[in-house]
Amino acid sequence: MKTQPLHVADDFVEVDTRTLDDRHRLCIGDCLKGFQRVRVFQNKNGELFLRPVVEIPASEAWLFKKKSALRSVQKGLKDASQGKISKLDLRTL
Repeated sequence: MKTQPLHVADDFVEVDTRTLDDRHRLCIGDCLKGFQRVRVFQNKNGELFLRPVVEIPASEAWLFKKKSALRSVQKGLKDASQGKISKLDLRTL
């Protein structure tokens, strides 16, 4: 795993105080509902920063790298949600 410094400019608010169990585990699942994975960062003071992440298959990563393709997909999804669709006869292509 490569390590890169993380510079955080956001404001953080204390949400709770928790106690580690006898095996040094910390239960924070309710703080991360909807996420399965987090990236963990630590600074020189020992403070931890958790960033929820969502993984995508490598075969789909190109879409997020190519902004024009992503915008096109997003527009198509928006159009479909608004009922702006039409039938296409694949035999005529």
